[in-house]
Amino acid sequence: MHIHQLRGYIQNIFLIEYPHGCLLLDGACKADFTVIADYFKHTLQRPLSDLKVVLVTHMHPDHAGCAHYLRKKSGCQIISGVFNKQWYAGIGGKVSHLTDIFLAHWVASKLGRKRSFIWYPPNLHPDLMLADGEAVPGFSDWQVLYTPGHTSMDISVVNHEHKCCYVADLVVKVRGQLQSPYPVNHPKDYKASLKRLNDLNGYTIMMAHVPSQQISKDEITELVSRAPNKPQNVQQTIFHLARRLARFKSQSEA
Repeated sequence: MHIHQLRGYIQNIFLIEYPHGCLLLDGACKADFTVIADYFKHTLQRPLSDLKVVLVTHMHPDHAGCAHYLRKKSGCQIISGVFNKQWYAGIGGKVSHLTDIFLAHWVASKLGRKRSFIWYPPNLHPDLMLADGEAVPGFSDWQVLYTPGHTSMDISVVNHEHKCCYVADLVVKVRGQLQSPYPVNHPKDYKASLKRLNDLNGYTIMMAHVPSQQISKDEITELVSRAPNKPQNVQQTIFHLARRLARFKSQSEA
């Protein structure tokens, strides 16, 4: 096994190479297709059809954006955790989908990246959904961990043999300090997901927006203590802004 880390549009891309094929640990941005395809051709010197599985940890643009297109171009399988409802279901979901694409462009601008096309389907159609603890077919040394909280469907994937785990957006870094991501839609689930990292003491934790590193139990405890107790998402942000504006208007009129 060899872990390749590529620079994506706004996130780290982890491509796992084996003699029998390759596993992509997340669905990347739509803009990342050329990056991935060129890496297969020029660095790995393997056909794109050697990409056998794309895992999708959750539905945000930098994690699911290229999944369907990669399946179309390579013939790979898309694998996710088990979900009963599409994350972007309904009218509110469609608004959230557009908002998340806007936020991805905003992050890209902060990183100095050239604006690229990142539109992707709001609904995920996986070939297979895996339950917590199940192994990835064809790559049985990797197992799914359910780590919801950021969204309702987040998964991580762990390799106990090589003591490494990809946790996607479970942990980010703000001003040099490990932090909770934005949004946290399900705070209770999120804290429980963080605590699962205690079982991975000494493992290399691979993250979508932070350099790979080990995270100590003390750091996990600190992350849990600072994690939000109420949902922090776009809807809540708009609600609080509206309340503050209404209060300001009321005080001005008084």
